[in-house]
Amino acid sequence: MLAVAVAGVASTVPVRAETSVEISLKNRYLTLLDDGKVIGKYPVAIGAPESPTVPGQFAVTKMDEAPVYHKKGKVIAPGPKNPVGVRYVAYVQIGTGEYAIHGTAWPNWVRLRSAVSLGCIRMLNNDVIQVFNRIKVGTPVLVTSN
Repeated sequence: MLAVAVAGVASTVPVRAETSVEISLKNRYLTLLDDGKVIGKYPVAIGAPESPTVPGQFAVTKMDEAPVYHKKGKVIAPGPKNPVGVRYVAYVQIGTGEYAIHGTAWPNWVRLRSAVSLGCIRMLNNDVIQVFNRIKVGTPVLVTSN
């Protein structure tokens, strides 16, 4: 906080609002907060029972504005047909695996708030763009079981 005096009146003003992300695995929503105030709430799909999304406190480690999908020799260019959608936000590295918040080529799974992913958080492409534009590397990510 920064104390500021304007016309002889002392006031406390936040130096910088803290943006953070909270994900409820139970309710299957991602909430975007700015200085503790909700600025967006979005439906998500989460990890399937055999590949669950891991709860915990994390932080954004890398961001990709045009992700290229690689799996088993297959390469899919950036765009809405890409399995990770139009934005990719990694938030935890576990062994050789990486968990991320990303878009999807299958929006119905997100609309149904299904448990279908390999542990990542899937969002509608338009929603993940909004979140991507408000966060940066280092943004706190809290994933809760409730």
